[in-house]
Amino acid sequence: MAENTETATQDAVPVPVQLDDEKAAQEGQFVGATLELNGEDPAPKARDPDADVDFAGPALSRNRPGSTIGRQSIRSTSSRTSLKPGVVKSDMSAKTFFSYKGTHFDSAIQEHCRQAIKPELDGELLGCWLLTEIDHWDLEHEKIMMLTEHSLIVCKYNFITQKLLEFKRIMLHCVDTICIGDFKYPEHSIMPDRQHGGIQLRWNRGQDLTFGQKWNPFATDIPWVSFTHHPILYNPKENETTTYNCDDFYESLVQAVSKAYQVKRPNEKITIVKGPILIESYASVASMVYNQSGLGFFRDRNGISF
Repeated sequence: MAENTETATQDAVPVPVQLDDEKAAQEGQFVGATLELNGEDPAPKARDPDADVDFAGPALSRNRPGSTIGRQSIRSTSSRTSLKPGVVKSDMSAKTFFSYKGTHFDSAIQEHCRQAIKPELDGELLGCWLLTEIDHWDLEHEKIMMLTEHSLIVCKYNFITQKLLEFKRIMLHCVDTICIGDFKYPEHSIMPDRQHGGIQLRWNRGQDLTFGQKWNPFATDIPWVSFTHHPILYNPKENETTTYNCDDFYESLVQAVSKAYQVKRPNEKITIVKGPILIESYASVASMVYNQSGLGFFRDRNGISF
């Protein structure tokens, strides 16, 4: 199993990762250009040009005026993962997010989430981000990403009660595909177009979900994860801040996975797919209401916090 899921209350020994149960990739799963990164000694044509950047982790600080976080992207303001057109988050709207209050994000990392890191398994912490996860039921959730030398730890953190609710560990050498592009619904879906992009990490080599996984909204063994920018990125003061930027996360992730391959799978390659990312949702009124109301984010909703 390529993913180790843990809750904050567990202290179990990590489940060993198995790589021999992955099936061949299916045709037509994604439409777009593909790029393979060789873990051993990649030739210039096999390297993703986006990978040639420095990590923008917790130590990066540009002291930007007006920004709550203050960490500026090392790239230009142009976004590789397209933004929703016409969305602007005012200061008042941004401040309704508890993650945006004071030092809540930094304290979440240092005092709570960092405890999930096991140095002997994960290695050193490389960077942290606050992004939006889109699950297999098309529901959006606020998640903290902790990228280490050998793993990606996805944390569900309650910024109101300041508690780590659960976390999921994904070993980087198990990721076989990283996709970047616009999110798209199936051809006959009546869902409104998302009009924005993101990234998806897969470790199933194109294998479809089982019936039980697909129809269980609480399934924790889905062999992929999808992320996009956090809504706070749409605040003009934060549109260059690495903390909420999915592009910046993608850059660091590609580097980390490539280095993990050099150690764990030196004779294999990871595939980068640049093209539409499918969200298999046809007529989910529940997800539309859930996402439009921002129920997956910890916010102050006119005096009611949840």
